[in-house]
Amino acid sequence: MTSVVPTLPALLAGTVRAHPDRTALRQGAASLTYARLDDRTARAAALLRGHGLREGDRVAVALPNVLQFPVVYYAALRTGAVVVPLNPLLTAGELEFALRDSGARLLVAA
Repeated sequence: MTSVVPTLPALLAGTVRAHPDRTALRQGAASLTYARLDDRTARAAALLRGHGLREGDRVAVALPNVLQFPVVYYAALRTGAVVVPLNPLLTAGELEFALRDSGARLLVAA
C-alpha cells in the first residue's frame, strides 16, 4: 500500500482553510494569522517568480529568526523551488562558497 505524503504548501493550505483566523506565527508583539501568512506567501511567491525563479531552482535564504523567514520559505516552496537556508552571519567568502556550491539561482537576504 502506497501513501501520498502532502507537500508543506499543501499542508499549509489545508490549515488555512480549516483555521484562517488562528495565529500561525508570533514574534514578540507581531503575529500573523494563517490567512495572512497564506496571503504573504502568495505575494512573495509571485515576486520570486518575477525574478525568474522556476520549479526545481534553488533559492538561498539568509535571514535571521524573523517572521519573514517562514514567509519566504513557504513562498519558495510554492514555486516548486528548493530552499537553501543559510546562516545570515556568514562572511562574504563563506556566502560566496555556499551560493556557488548550492547552485542557488536567487538569494533572499536582509
